[in-house]
Amino acid sequence: MAISPEHQIYSELFADAPDMAVDFLRDLGVVVPDYDRSELTSCDLGHVDPVERRSDVAIMLRGKVREDPLGNLMGIVVEVQRDEKERKRFSWPEYVAALRSKHECPVTLLVICPRQHVADWYDKPIPLGHPGFVLNPIVLGPERIPVITDPAGVSRHPTLGVLSAAAHGPVDPDVIKALHTGLDSIDQERATKYIGYALHLLTDSNGQRVLEELMMTETYEYTSAWTESLKAEGRAEGKAEGKAEGKAEAILRIMDARGKIPSDDARKRIEECRDLDLLDVWFNRALNITRADQLFED
Repeated sequence: MAISPEHQIYSELFADAPDMAVDFLRDLGVVVPDYDRSELTSCDLGHVDPVERRSDVAIMLRGKVREDPLGNLMGIVVEVQRDEKERKRFSWPEYVAALRSKHECPVTLLVICPRQHVADWYDKPIPLGHPGFVLNPIVLGPERIPVITDPAGVSRHPTLGVLSAAAHGPVDPDVIKALHTGLDSIDQERATKYIGYALHLLTDSNGQRVLEELMMTETYEYTSAWTESLKAEGRAEGKAEGKAEGKAEAILRIMDARGKIPSDDARKRIEECRDLDLLDVWFNRALNITRADQLFED
Protein backbone atom coordinates (compact mmCIF):
# COMPACT_ATOMS: atom_id res chain seq x y z
CA MET A 1 0.00 0.00 0.00
CA ALA A 2 1.43 3.39 -1.02
CA ILE A 3 2.15 5.94 1.67
CA SER A 4 0.28 9.22 1.24
CA PRO A 5 2.23 12.51 1.23
CA GLU A 6 0.26 13.61 4.31
CA HIS A 7 1.30 10.44 6.16
CA GLN A 8 4.92 10.94 5.17
CA ILE A 9 4.94 14.60 6.23
CA TYR A 10 3.72 13.82 9.73
CA SER A 11 6.27 11.03 10.04
CA GLU A 12 9.10 13.28 8.91
CA LEU A 13 8.14 16.05 11.31
CA PHE A 14 8.69 13.64 14.20
CA ALA A 15 11.83 12.24 12.58
CA ASP A 16 13.19 15.80 12.34
CA ALA A 17 12.45 16.50 16.02
CA PRO A 18 12.43 13.31 18.13
CA ASP A 19 12.18 15.31 21.37
CA MET A 20 8.76 16.55 20.23
CA ALA A 21 7.39 13.03 20.79
CA VAL A 22 8.81 13.09 24.33
CA ASP A 23 7.16 16.42 25.08
CA PHE A 24 3.79 15.15 23.86
CA LEU A 25 4.07 11.98 25.94
CA ARG A 26 4.88 13.94 29.08
CA ASP A 27 1.99 16.33 28.44
CA LEU A 28 -0.31 13.32 28.10
CA GLY A 29 0.77 11.94 31.47
CA VAL A 30 3.38 9.37 30.43
CA VAL A 31 6.36 9.05 32.76
CA VAL A 32 9.47 9.50 30.62
CA PRO A 33 12.89 9.08 32.27
CA ASP A 34 15.46 11.85 32.19
CA TYR A 35 17.75 11.20 29.26
CA ASP A 36 20.89 12.61 27.69
CA ARG A 37 20.13 12.04 24.01
CA SER A 38 17.27 11.13 21.71
CA GLU A 39 17.90 9.56 18.32
CA LEU A 40 16.13 7.69 15.57
CA THR A 41 16.56 3.95 15.63
CA SER A 42 15.73 1.15 13.22
CA CYS A 43 12.11 1.05 12.07
CA ASP A 44 12.39 -2.67 11.29
CA LEU A 45 10.06 -3.72 14.06
CA GLY A 46 9.20 -7.24 13.05
CA HIS A 47 7.43 -9.13 10.29
CA VAL A 48 5.51 -6.24 8.77
CA ASP A 49 5.03 -5.05 5.22
CA PRO A 50 8.08 -3.03 4.04
CA VAL A 51 5.93 -0.04 3.05
CA GLU A 52 4.30 0.08 6.46
CA ARG A 53 7.69 -0.37 8.11
CA ARG A 54 9.09 2.63 6.30
CA SER A 55 6.24 4.83 7.49
CA ASP A 56 7.00 4.27 11.20
CA VAL A 57 9.28 6.46 13.27
CA ALA A 58 11.16 4.71 16.06
CA ILE A 59 12.97 6.81 18.67
CA MET A 60 15.44 5.72 21.32
CA LEU A 61 16.13 7.72 24.48
CA ARG A 62 19.63 7.15 25.79
CA GLY A 63 21.26 7.85 29.14
CA LYS A 64 23.14 6.19 31.95
CA VAL A 65 22.18 2.54 32.44
CA ARG A 66 24.41 0.86 35.01
CA GLU A 67 27.93 1.28 33.57
CA ASP A 68 26.82 2.41 30.13
CA PRO A 69 26.65 6.24 29.87
CA LEU A 70 24.42 6.02 26.78
CA GLY A 71 22.36 2.93 27.40
CA ASN A 72 18.81 2.37 26.16
CA LEU A 73 16.38 4.01 28.57
CA MET A 74 13.16 3.99 26.57
CA GLY A 75 11.90 3.44 23.03
CA ILE A 76 9.06 5.31 21.34
CA VAL A 77 7.14 4.02 18.34
CA VAL A 78 5.40 6.87 16.48
CA GLU A 79 2.60 5.78 14.16
CA VAL A 80 0.63 8.12 11.89
CA GLN A 81 -2.97 7.07 11.18
CA ARG A 82 -5.29 8.95 8.86
CA ASP A 83 -8.08 6.36 8.75
CA GLU A 84 -9.75 3.75 10.93
CA LYS A 85 -8.11 0.36 10.37
CA GLU A 86 -8.89 -2.58 12.62
CA ARG A 87 -5.68 -4.30 11.47
CA LYS A 88 -3.59 -1.77 13.42
CA ARG A 89 -4.92 -3.17 16.69
CA PHE A 90 -3.07 -6.38 15.83
CA SER A 91 0.13 -4.93 14.35
CA TRP A 92 0.86 -2.25 16.97
CA PRO A 93 1.46 -4.71 19.84
CA GLU A 94 3.98 -6.44 17.56
CA TYR A 95 5.79 -3.14 16.93
CA VAL A 96 6.07 -2.44 20.65
CA ALA A 97 7.14 -5.97 21.56
CA ALA A 98 9.70 -6.17 18.75
CA LEU A 99 11.38 -2.88 19.66
CA ARG A 100 11.35 -3.83 23.35
CA SER A 101 12.96 -7.20 22.58
CA LYS A 102 15.53 -5.70 20.22
CA HIS A 103 16.74 -2.95 22.58
CA GLU A 104 15.80 -4.51 25.93
CA CYS A 105 14.10 -1.43 27.35
CA PRO A 106 10.55 -0.12 27.92
CA VAL A 107 8.68 1.03 24.80
CA THR A 108 5.71 3.40 24.40
CA LEU A 109 3.38 3.74 21.41
CA LEU A 110 2.41 7.25 20.29
CA VAL A 111 -0.29 7.41 17.60
CA ILE A 112 -0.67 10.63 15.60
CA CYS A 113 -4.09 11.18 14.00
CA PRO A 114 -4.61 14.31 11.87
CA ARG A 115 -8.39 13.88 12.17
CA GLN A 116 -10.04 13.99 15.60
CA HIS A 117 -12.71 11.38 14.87
CA VAL A 118 -9.93 8.94 13.91
CA ALA A 119 -8.04 9.74 17.12
CA ASP A 120 -11.18 9.07 19.15
CA TRP A 121 -11.66 5.73 17.36
CA TYR A 122 -8.12 4.54 18.22
CA ASP A 123 -8.12 5.90 21.78
CA LYS A 124 -9.17 2.67 23.47
CA PRO A 125 -7.40 -0.34 25.06
CA ILE A 126 -6.19 -3.24 22.93
CA PRO A 127 -6.53 -6.49 24.92
CA LEU A 128 -4.06 -9.13 23.73
CA GLY A 129 -5.85 -12.12 25.22
CA HIS A 130 -3.44 -12.97 28.04
CA PRO A 131 -4.87 -11.97 31.44
CA GLY A 132 -3.83 -8.42 32.27
CA PHE A 133 -1.92 -8.01 28.98
CA VAL A 134 -3.45 -4.85 27.48
CA LEU A 135 -1.89 -2.19 25.26
CA ASN A 136 -3.26 1.32 25.78
CA PRO A 137 -2.10 3.48 22.84
CA ILE A 138 -1.21 7.08 23.58
CA VAL A 139 -3.24 8.90 20.92
CA LEU A 140 -2.62 12.46 19.77
CA GLY A 141 -5.38 14.16 17.78
CA PRO A 142 -5.85 17.82 16.80
CA GLU A 143 -7.51 18.63 20.13
CA ARG A 144 -4.31 17.70 21.97
CA ILE A 145 -1.98 19.73 19.74
CA PRO A 146 -1.28 23.19 21.21
CA VAL A 147 -2.51 26.35 19.52
CA ILE A 148 0.68 28.30 18.75
CA THR A 149 0.09 31.99 18.03
CA ASP A 150 3.52 33.23 19.13
CA PRO A 151 6.09 33.41 16.29
CA ALA A 152 8.88 32.90 18.81
CA GLY A 153 7.39 29.52 19.67
CA VAL A 154 7.49 28.55 16.01
CA SER A 155 11.11 29.71 15.76
CA ARG A 156 12.07 27.51 18.70
CA HIS A 157 10.02 24.50 17.58
CA PRO A 158 9.22 24.79 13.86
CA THR A 159 7.96 21.22 13.53
CA LEU A 160 5.45 21.87 16.30
CA GLY A 161 4.49 25.08 14.50
CA VAL A 162 3.64 23.06 11.39
CA LEU A 163 1.57 20.59 13.44
CA SER A 164 -0.28 23.46 15.09
CA ALA A 165 -0.97 25.07 11.71
CA ALA A 166 -2.30 21.81 10.29
CA ALA A 167 -4.54 21.22 13.32
CA HIS A 168 -5.82 24.74 13.96
CA GLY A 169 -4.86 26.90 10.98
CA PRO A 170 -8.02 26.22 8.94
CA VAL A 171 -10.09 28.10 11.55
CA ASP A 172 -7.53 30.29 13.34
CA PRO A 173 -5.58 32.69 11.09
CA ASP A 174 -3.41 33.78 14.03
CA VAL A 175 -1.80 30.32 13.99
CA ILE A 176 -0.95 30.75 10.31
CA LYS A 177 0.46 34.23 10.92
CA ALA A 178 2.66 32.86 13.70
CA LEU A 179 3.93 30.10 11.43
CA HIS A 180 4.64 32.56 8.60
CA THR A 181 6.56 34.97 10.85
CA GLY A 182 8.30 32.30 12.92
CA LEU A 183 9.66 30.38 9.93
CA ASP A 184 11.08 33.61 8.56
CA SER A 185 13.69 33.56 11.35
CA ILE A 186 15.07 30.03 10.85
CA ASP A 187 17.38 28.54 8.25
CA GLN A 188 15.97 29.25 4.78
CA GLU A 189 16.27 25.67 3.56
CA ARG A 190 14.38 24.32 6.55
CA ALA A 191 11.82 27.10 6.26
CA THR A 192 11.18 26.20 2.64
CA LYS A 193 10.64 22.57 3.55
CA TYR A 194 8.24 23.37 6.38
CA ILE A 195 6.32 25.90 4.28
CA GLY A 196 5.85 23.17 1.69
CA TYR A 197 4.70 20.75 4.38
CA ALA A 198 2.24 23.28 5.82
CA LEU A 199 0.77 24.20 2.43
CA HIS A 200 0.22 20.53 1.64
CA LEU A 201 -1.39 19.74 5.00
CA LEU A 202 -3.63 22.82 4.66
CA THR A 203 -4.75 21.98 1.11
CA ASP A 204 -8.19 23.38 0.18
CA SER A 205 -8.62 25.11 3.53
CA ASN A 206 -8.89 28.73 4.59
CA GLY A 207 -5.52 28.25 6.30
CA GLN A 208 -3.88 27.54 2.96
CA ARG A 209 -5.34 30.71 1.49
CA VAL A 210 -4.20 32.81 4.46
CA LEU A 211 -0.65 31.43 4.26
CA GLU A 212 -0.43 32.01 0.51
CA GLU A 213 -1.66 35.59 0.93
CA LEU A 214 0.96 36.24 3.61
CA MET A 215 3.68 34.81 1.39
CA MET A 216 2.65 37.19 -1.39
CA THR A 217 2.88 40.36 0.72
CA GLU A 218 5.75 42.75 0.18
CA THR A 219 6.59 42.66 3.89
CA TYR A 220 7.41 38.96 3.82
CA GLU A 221 11.21 38.94 4.11
CA TYR A 222 11.69 35.27 3.26
CA THR A 223 11.69 34.95 -0.52
CA SER A 224 12.37 32.15 -2.94
CA ALA A 225 11.21 31.05 -6.36
CA TRP A 226 8.25 29.48 -4.55
CA THR A 227 7.09 32.78 -3.02
CA GLU A 228 7.83 34.67 -6.20
CA SER A 229 5.66 32.20 -8.11
CA LEU A 230 2.80 32.88 -5.71
CA LYS A 231 3.16 36.60 -6.34
CA ALA A 232 3.18 35.89 -10.06
CA GLU A 233 -0.22 34.25 -9.77
CA GLY A 234 -1.71 37.69 -9.18
CA ARG A 235 -0.21 39.08 -12.43
CA ALA A 236 -1.50 38.24 -15.89
CA GLU A 237 1.91 38.39 -17.53
CA GLY A 238 4.06 35.37 -16.84
CA LYS A 239 1.51 33.77 -14.52
CA ALA A 240 1.88 30.15 -15.70
CA GLU A 241 5.64 30.49 -16.17
CA GLY A 242 6.19 31.82 -12.67
CA LYS A 243 3.99 29.17 -11.09
CA ALA A 244 5.83 26.36 -12.88
CA GLU A 245 9.21 27.77 -11.89
CA GLY A 246 8.08 28.06 -8.29
CA LYS A 247 6.82 24.50 -8.16
CA ALA A 248 10.03 23.22 -9.74
CA GLU A 249 12.10 25.13 -7.19
CA ALA A 250 9.97 23.76 -4.35
CA ILE A 251 10.48 20.19 -5.57
CA LEU A 252 14.25 20.64 -5.73
CA ARG A 253 14.41 22.28 -2.30
CA ILE A 254 12.37 19.52 -0.69
CA MET A 255 14.53 16.82 -2.30
CA ASP A 256 17.72 18.58 -1.22
CA ALA A 257 16.40 19.06 2.31
CA ARG A 258 15.52 15.35 2.50
CA GLY A 259 18.95 14.30 1.23
CA LYS A 260 17.53 12.90 -2.05
CA ILE A 261 19.90 14.83 -4.33
CA PRO A 262 18.84 14.59 -8.01
CA SER A 263 21.33 14.12 -10.84
CA ASP A 264 22.18 17.08 -13.07
CA ASP A 265 19.94 15.69 -15.81
CA ALA A 266 17.06 15.17 -13.38
CA ARG A 267 17.51 18.66 -11.96
CA LYS A 268 17.40 20.14 -15.47
CA ARG A 269 14.28 18.14 -16.34
CA ILE A 270 12.50 19.48 -13.24
CA GLU A 271 13.61 23.07 -13.84
CA GLU A 272 12.51 23.07 -17.48
CA CYS A 273 9.13 21.38 -16.92
CA ARG A 274 6.11 23.65 -17.49
CA ASP A 275 3.39 21.02 -17.03
CA LEU A 276 1.74 22.11 -13.78
CA ASP A 277 -0.13 18.82 -13.32
CA LEU A 278 3.09 16.83 -13.74
CA LEU A 279 4.91 19.14 -11.34
CA ASP A 280 2.17 18.49 -8.77
CA VAL A 281 2.75 14.74 -9.16
CA TRP A 282 6.51 15.19 -8.70
CA PHE A 283 5.96 17.46 -5.68
CA ASN A 284 3.89 14.79 -3.92
CA ARG A 285 6.49 12.15 -4.75
CA ALA A 286 9.34 14.36 -3.48
CA LEU A 287 7.75 14.25 -0.03
CA ASN A 288 7.62 10.46 -0.07
CA ILE A 289 10.43 8.88 -2.12
CA THR A 290 13.34 7.03 -0.55
CA ARG A 291 15.64 7.45 -3.59
CA ALA A 292 16.03 10.42 -5.93
CA ASP A 293 15.54 8.26 -9.03
CA GLN A 294 12.00 7.34 -7.89
CA LEU A 295 10.74 10.83 -8.70
CA PHE A 296 10.03 10.00 -12.35
CA GLU A 297 8.77 6.45 -11.88
CA ASP A 298 5.25 5.76 -13.16
